Amino acid sequence: MEGQPSSYAKSHHSSWSPLHAPKIGSLPNLRLLCRYSELVEENVNVPKAAIYRSSKPDRLNQEDLVTFRNLGIKCIIDFRSKEEYFNSDGQRLLDGEYILHKVTPAKKAGQTLTVERIDTAKVNHSSYKAKDVQVSTSKADSECLDAGVEKKHFLINFFTPSYIFRSVSRLPCYLYCVGLFHFLCDFIRRDTSFKRFGRFFTRTVINRIGIKGQYADIADFCQPAICSALKLISDPHNSPMLLNCAHGKDRTGIVSALVLTCIGVPREDILYDYSLSEEGLRPIVHLVRQDIVEKYQLKEEFISADADTMRNLLDHIERKYGSISNYMEAIGFSREEQMSLKTRFTPPESLTAGRSTKSGQVTESLTSTGEENVLRSRVGK
Repeated sequence: MEGQPSSYAKSHHSSWSPLHAPKIGSLPNLRLLCRYSELVEENVNVPKAAIYRSSKPDRLNQEDLVTFRNLGIKCIIDFRSKEEYFNSDGQRLLDGEYILHKVTPAKKAGQTLTVERIDTAKVNHSSYKAKDVQVSTSKADSECLDAGVEKKHFLINFFTPSYIFRSVSRLPCYLYCVGLFHFLCDFIRRDTSFKRFGRFFTRTVINRIGIKGQYADIADFCQPAICSALKLISDPHNSPMLLNCAHGKDRTGIVSALVLTCIGVPREDILYDYSLSEEGLRPIVHLVRQDIVEKYQLKEEFISADADTMRNLLDHIERKYGSISNYMEAIGFSREEQMSLKTRFTPPESLTAGRSTKSGQVTESLTSTGEENVLRSRVGK
């Protein structure tokens, strides 16, 4: 990730470039994923920017808070567990404006997901490393009401016990027993973060299959979480929204690729969007490496955002389920919901502005589009 942009991003930079979101130093990897379609834009009061994606907003500082507010984000859909969220570093200033909710995915397709509000005033901070949650839910409620809109921050746990069990169950018997031993040690020591087992899991399970294997496992074993994310994204009351996980690359990248596929974005452009995280995370690459390689002892490849990783995942889904649309339907996101998503959202015009309609050659993308002007006016740039 260090050094120059990835070869894929450089070779495809003229195909399209994303609508430029404002540079927010304390919110790396921020970019626009989708804008509203013309059908929605008939309402002149609706901002064109609809879905952003980024790394975790926990480190957002006071200086950048005004710029973030000007994006008009009504809802944050965060692909982390409650424990991962509260263990994260940062001041979490947005807790003062967005009401935290824990999402429990439906157990079966067709069932309704459960949303439970988290009272940050009652969080047992002794269970977490971070103890800087400064705002109670009641204060968040009042500030959101003062703003005239209830802003929500949804937490969706991808790495559930079911995901972990299904991944570990493929290990040879002796390694499975070793993993069980580590789990029991953490349980006896009342280590709620299961550090010992976590290190075993990443070293023995995740490193064995690599980043491509992990993405395939997420698609196969995290389906309730993915379906919940898609349903929240398709809810018109949640737009404009921000999608994020820890670094905005893996869980966010997978969900973003499904959304872009659903609205009809060409495969090569989806791969390029994924590869942009290589450059987006460069300012904090040392923190990413610290979190992924040093803390969890994962291989160096887990830092990268190589387009071939996303290509492999989409190919895996198509081979196993027939198509991306079939996959989304199989996990509980119906054809009707997919059509609703496609009707409401469209990629920024700059996604395809540089694509030639004749010989397959591409021209340089526009340096200033109408969408950019709208956004710049909204953020005061």
